[in-house]
Amino acid sequence: MTRDEARSLLRGKFVLFSVEGAAEAVVMESLIAHDALVVPFERLVSDSDDPTRYYTRTRKARDIADRYFKSNYYSDGADGLLIARIVDTSSAKFELPKKVRDDATVLSFYTKPEIEMLAIHREGAFKEWGRESRRNRSLRPNEFCKANLGMKDIKETNFLRGYWSDCDELVKAIREYARTSSRGRDELFLADLLK
Repeated sequence: MTRDEARSLLRGKFVLFSVEGAAEAVVMESLIAHDALVVPFERLVSDSDDPTRYYTRTRKARDIADRYFKSNYYSDGADGLLIARIVDTSSAKFELPKKVRDDATVLSFYTKPEIEMLAIHREGAFKEWGRESRRNRSLRPNEFCKANLGMKDIKETNFLRGYWSDCDELVKAIREYARTSSRGRDELFLADLLK
């Protein structure tokens, strides 16, 4: 699927964001709160446990099917449900149960190797990251942020909410990450979610 096709689907369907961790959740909170997404706000599906939250931490396909397939996603001109997974790897298996498989579109938006790459870009440390990661192939972005950027709380929700409260900086980091990353022909990134 091309990026343009994905963006068209995002505009035309109800969208349930399934996020992998706390960092992904905070990023989505900021983008939603600042109306930075291509998805119209009225088409965002709220969390079944917290209707004020417009993403879910539920990640298993069967659990999503059990929780979110009881609503009508063909109202107000929408053309069904799209599950947008925010994940850092393509290896995680996600297959909806057969009974609902045809009732939703599933797209994955990647933040490889980790979503902390956004902080590395925001801090202007991408070249330094490149040098360090070539020297130490096992170095993870969150470890780099802690050791080299002094971000000892990079995995903590409260720190991240403050850090990403400036949505303009977040959008710049997302766009820079997409610009500097190599991606497969049909691979989607967070930048593909932006207006």
